[in-house]
Amino acid sequence: MKGLFRLDGPLMTVMTQITDCIFLSLFFLLGCIPVLTIGTSFAALYDSTFRGIRDGERNSWQRFFQTFRQNWKAGIVPTIVFLVLLMGLCYGMIQCWNAAVYEQISWMIFAAIALLAIAVAGILSILFPMLSRFENSAAALVKNTLVLGLANLPKALVLGVINVSTALLCIRFVFPVFFLPAVAALLGSFLIEPIFKPFMPEETEDFEEAAE
Repeated sequence: MKGLFRLDGPLMTVMTQITDCIFLSLFFLLGCIPVLTIGTSFAALYDSTFRGIRDGERNSWQRFFQTFRQNWKAGIVPTIVFLVLLMGLCYGMIQCWNAAVYEQISWMIFAAIALLAIAVAGILSILFPMLSRFENSAAALVKNTLVLGLANLPKALVLGVINVSTALLCIRFVFPVFFLPAVAALLGSFLIEPIFKPFMPEETEDFEEAAE
């Protein structure tokens, strides 16, 4: 029982992770208020959630603000591109919904269009995690996101399901806003990190091994 309540024990670890989810989600929402920093806030949330909760690094809150400061300028143009595409996607889905309601198109066609829209949302979900990992121009960032998203379409589709569901739940209810953004980022990292892995720098070899 004594070990259960140690700072590095299982109970305290879980409690810390829950606390991190809550505060990182709130930091993310605060970072989205200026609108043009939405992408930077996404990048900071993804990086701090992956490093702090999944990898177990300390000071996840500090990492959030550090990542935010490092990327806020670089994130402005990608954020504008993201918002334009997102608004176009939402407008198109509303039009398709209305067409299905008034029987201008069948619900099967609407379902196919919705699936395509979710896949596009999933591809866009790679954009800001990439901002937190790689140094690219805005054009290269968007281009690489499209290339990696299309090359990993099944994972992008699952990412879309996760993030669209999160957005809808947070819009519909208040309570999920306080923890679900960080949970979604954490779940997304299990899909995104394998996509990034081939392009990440290899681990530096031990000095003795390198010498040999």
